[in-house]
Amino acid sequence: MKKQDALSIGEIISQFIAENKLEQKLDETQVMRLWPRIAGETVNAYTQSMHVHNRTLYVQLSSAVLRNELMMLRNDLLRRFNDEFGHPVIDNIVFR
Repeated sequence: MKKQDALSIGEIISQFIAENKLEQKLDETQVMRLWPRIAGETVNAYTQSMHVHNRTLYVQLSSAVLRNELMMLRNDLLRRFNDEFGHPVIDNIVFR
């Protein structure tokens, strides 16, 4: 019996993700997981909730002062997120 070219489990998972077009959803989930590292632990302490919809990250903050500061840093945060992934994952951040 001849062994056929077997795929590793990683290759099988990658193939499944690509076939089902799940890359963007996985990246969006990763964005929320990376928020404390990208924005910082202090900012994360004031973060009440967040979600991604249509490549926009929505962040609910408990501090109006911090929200205003982060609006000025929005482009820097976007760049840091997209640099982390090596490709554009989110296009905008909305602070509420």
